[in-house]
Amino acid sequence: MAFFDLPSDEELSPEVRQMLQDYARLTGKEAPPPTWRAFARSPKIVEARLKAAQNIGFHLPGFSWDAEMFALMLIAHAKRCQTCFGASRLELDKLGFDETTLDGICANPGMLPLKGRNRLFVEYALKVATDSVDLKPKDFREMEAKGFSKDEIQQIIAFAAYWTMHIVFTQSMYAALAEE
Repeated sequence: MAFFDLPSDEELSPEVRQMLQDYARLTGKEAPPPTWRAFARSPKIVEARLKAAQNIGFHLPGFSWDAEMFALMLIAHAKRCQTCFGASRLELDKLGFDETTLDGICANPGMLPLKGRNRLFVEYALKVATDSVDLKPKDFREMEAKGFSKDEIQQIIAFAAYWTMHIVFTQSMYAALAEE
């Protein structure tokens, strides 16, 4: 038996129903994933996740969509989140990247087919998401020296933090929804 269950439609408040629909629309889906619906009994959590997704999860100014998806793929790969990994690869497939190329990039991120700022965005986002405990002031100075403004550096941190948070919610809820 699963630890958590999904609330029925009748249990959803109009506000939570709207937030779940807003998230589905943001991600281009007809319905929110079960990992979102499972939190519907906790409106503050749904609200916080939605606001974070709307503000820092997608479409950062100054960075390309493929850079965001490569960063997500590598973060999800490092954190072993199959859901986020698969979603990022679907987006990269739509952009023309084949499975062999993507497998190669996961095995060796140095093969990343991006240049300049987009490549650096991916490298820094991956570092922040997977090794934040070892960040030093010199890391931020390096980013600035490579042409990133302080605002852009904060956007990179926020992107990495959002997807790390999203992965924790996703992995935890899939475990809690699983039948034993």
